[in-house]
Amino acid sequence: MDLFEEDIKAVQKELEKRYDPRLHGEIAEIADRLITLHRSNSIKINHSVMEYVLAAYLISRGYRVDLEHPLENDLVADVMAWKNGRSMIIEVETGFTSPENALDPQAYLTSRVISKIARYSLHADEFSLATPAHNILQVPRVLLKPASRRKPAEIQLLKRLCDRYYKTPEIAVEKLSKMRLHAIYLINVDLLEVKRLSPRKYLERYKTSCPTLRQIKRYIRAGCRRHVAYEHPAT
Repeated sequence: MDLFEEDIKAVQKELEKRYDPRLHGEIAEIADRLITLHRSNSIKINHSVMEYVLAAYLISRGYRVDLEHPLENDLVADVMAWKNGRSMIIEVETGFTSPENALDPQAYLTSRVISKIARYSLHADEFSLATPAHNILQVPRVLLKPASRRKPAEIQLLKRLCDRYYKTPEIAVEKLSKMRLHAIYLINVDLLEVKRLSPRKYLERYKTSCPTLRQIKRYIRAGCRRHVAYEHPAT
């Protein structure tokens, strides 16, 4: 048994202590699913353990849950859940950025959140994001409002930012216009706890850390300046 499997089994043992024994079979199935995916080099432990904690939480609330659920066009949902004839997708965002984004981490993370909502939210009745309790998702404030209150100019601005990072395929305006965000889940892995917040509550809690449209405009301008600088270096 490698370290990944040891960690998952350790989490399984703690989750079984936390939840009703009648749920232990489903909790064990999720562990087996993660171990199988790991053996095919499909997943990593930091992301997987958050999915596992979230899955157990949903199971305890009557959901049927699948992890790494295939959708279409190579899209794979981190967490897919069903209850009372309705479906839900939850994408887990850790806040990780690669070295390639060392100079634009905020712009990149903002575009990543936008693209996740746009690409995944139309594939289920509800769409939510999840993140570790220590991370603040870079959700543009405009997306924490109902879709009916978003203006075409605001959507175009979000598209301009996404186009910097997602070109094959690009994020279509139609998807950006229809995207929906129903909730945000905060995951405390240490304590195996999950807290669900509505977009409005999340905005109230983290308003000063969620990017405004003005900040997004600045991200776009800064990106354009760096692009010009790299193409025309000083001599």
